[in-house]
Amino acid sequence: MANPFMTAGTSVVATKSTTLPEFREFDWDFDKKTFLYDEYGNHIIKTQNDGLKVWIKKALLVQRYRYRAYFDDYGCELEDKFIGKVPNDEISDSELFKYVCEAILVNPYIIDVYKVSSSFNKKKITLSIDVKTIYGDMTTSIEV
Repeated sequence: MANPFMTAGTSVVATKSTTLPEFREFDWDFDKKTFLYDEYGNHIIKTQNDGLKVWIKKALLVQRYRYRAYFDDYGCELEDKFIGKVPNDEISDSELFKYVCEAILVNPYIIDVYKVSSSFNKKKITLSIDVKTIYGDMTTSIEV
């Protein structure tokens, strides 16, 4: 059956806003697990790639599905899969890349993840992540 609301010669085109507002994120002290403030007591806000670095670190440090405050697509599953284990083979490296990509590609400001380099300790994984954002390429490091 034809669509009764369509007139002859018109078509439906899915439109998506291609312009995103400037990315902004509250700065975070990852050691003290608290927001950072300026000398006047106002939140420090990071923008563009600096803000995305903070967002990526937060997304990788939050265990997915653990906290009800976050949606199911926010966070990462690194703790269950890698922390406390000694993955030294290629399969583990590709899995690590997959989990990192899953965690950070939900952000519309992040276009691609080029490379995830890792070094393992008994209790920590140190990651260096090369990312393409709408603002350009960047590298960020995080210990999870």
